[in-house]
Amino acid sequence: MNAAYIAARVRRLDHLCRGIALEIVIVSKADDPLLYLERRAYLDALHLMVSGVEAARLVLVKARQRIDRGGRW
Repeated sequence: MNAAYIAARVRRLDHLCRGIALEIVIVSKADDPLLYLERRAYLDALHLMVSGVEAARLVLVKARQRIDRGGRW
């Protein structure tokens, strides 16, 4: 894994996070057949996904910055 590979992963994770965020917006409109508690559970799970994906993305961003500064492999 090199810096370019890490940068590509960061872009993919960012794209994934944006897609999940869009899903949250769509589902929040409550224009679906889900019951309130089902929708709430789904939205809670989506929020956890965003949190996890963003945390992973930030780890890779920091690693890429360290590598770009000439840090240890």
